[in-house]
Amino acid sequence: MATFSGFLLGIIQVNVSSQYSLNDILSAVREGKRTEAQALITYFIETEPDLKTDWSKVAALAQRIGDIKLARQAADFFHQSCVKSAETDIHYAGLCAEIGDLNKALRVVSPYIARKVALPSVYHLAGTVQAQQGMLQGARLNLLQALALAPHLGISWYTLASIVDFNQHPGLLQKMEFAFSQLQADDQRNVQQFMYALAKAFNDLREYAKAWEFYKAGAQIMANISEYSVDDNTREINRLIAGFNNTSLQQLPQSRSTYNKGVAVLGLPRSGTTLLGQMLCAHSKVKGAGEFNAIGAACMHLRDNFTDFPSFIARHGHSVAALEHIANIYQQVAEQRYSGQGYIIDKSLNLNRHFGIWAQVMPLGKAIYISRNDEDTAWSCFKSNFRSQAGWSWSVSHIAAYIKNERRLLQHWQKLYANRILHIRYEDLVARPQEVLTKICQHLGLQYEPAMLSFYKSSSPVFTSSIGQVHQPLHQGNIGLSQHYPDFVSQLAQASRAVSGGEDIS
Repeated sequence: MATFSGFLLGIIQVNVSSQYSLNDILSAVREGKRTEAQALITYFIETEPDLKTDWSKVAALAQRIGDIKLARQAADFFHQSCVKSAETDIHYAGLCAEIGDLNKALRVVSPYIARKVALPSVYHLAGTVQAQQGMLQGARLNLLQALALAPHLGISWYTLASIVDFNQHPGLLQKMEFAFSQLQADDQRNVQQFMYALAKAFNDLREYAKAWEFYKAGAQIMANISEYSVDDNTREINRLIAGFNNTSLQQLPQSRSTYNKGVAVLGLPRSGTTLLGQMLCAHSKVKGAGEFNAIGAACMHLRDNFTDFPSFIARHGHSVAALEHIANIYQQVAEQRYSGQGYIIDKSLNLNRHFGIWAQVMPLGKAIYISRNDEDTAWSCFKSNFRSQAGWSWSVSHIAAYIKNERRLLQHWQKLYANRILHIRYEDLVARPQEVLTKICQHLGLQYEPAMLSFYKSSSPVFTSSIGQVHQPLHQGNIGLSQHYPDFVSQLAQASRAVSGGEDIS
């Protein structure tokens, strides 16, 4: 049987004598050529070139196109080809964690912890991974060890703050304040992480005025470097609403995909999507929940044309094949992440924007839209230290505009796909969980299971800002939290009127 590398040479039509490089993969990814990028990465895996540390870049590119299998293989090649050292082991563990193999990441760094090696990165990585797995006691101890070795690490303080209640750890705030007083201000991102950690501590202690000052100062640092554009975001939403309508969708052929295991969870960040995902994960017929971006990987080739997808597909190639190509890639990416039988809960950040395509290419798929009080949602976004894709979250006015645009889009999807989207409210979910979960299960064709209320005992990993909250029993303590910050609420109301023509967004 011919090797895949032989097949590759045919499909991408290159000279057999040519030398492939990492730039070839990077160019394919940047140009949205996922099939070519996947073929090139596979070629590298098969031929095993002497890339040494560059294998980590191959792993990152494989992950970017959603191929977890290739990412794991490339990460393993990195580990095998490097000179063994603590630095390369830690880097390898980080790659494993990014790919989602948290247990392997812990196994790699555990020997260093057992030997009490004085490397803060070891303990930070272990603590972060344990926090994601809900192993909060071990996470706290490892993060404290990282900070004992390197008290200037803002990211470690922030991660620790996200999983502890400062009321239960007297003296911890004083240690953090002292470390902050000794901090060099040259790394503004590090300063910002300290500020958000301090803000979380004062919030726990109900010293809301102090918390507000730190949140404001930390957000301002990020706002100064953010390139987010309200106008660009509004234009994208307008194009999506104009491009996806009953007329344009009726002109598309029916997708023949029978894939029905993906469940789309729609909603604003911090509106309860992670909580809902963890609750559904506790069901015996659900495999997992996460932000695995399968739809983004499946739509790479569309580039900016995803906003007018119906007309783009009508103009290019075989439309039925185009629909099924996207559905097939989505299924492959999702099932690489969560293998086996059962539903997969997809709460990817970009799913709101791609839902029109998602619904069109997988006609049997169901969706759940969860909404939350806008003031609480906006405040929760403002105080969350998002890693990426949330440049709008550092400014109150940007948050108000973002919420308005997302609501317009979500309401548009509800009109187009009314029978496939179940709308629930976060406040109802926490007040009457069994009733709401039963309704969700009926929507998905499942039987309600009491274990869904014990979601906080699950070992399903959490990679979002809700890391410390979803490993606790259900409570209503997060309802109305914005009211502790009247200056924020006032600014939000003013900004909301400005973007809504005099009407509050709520």
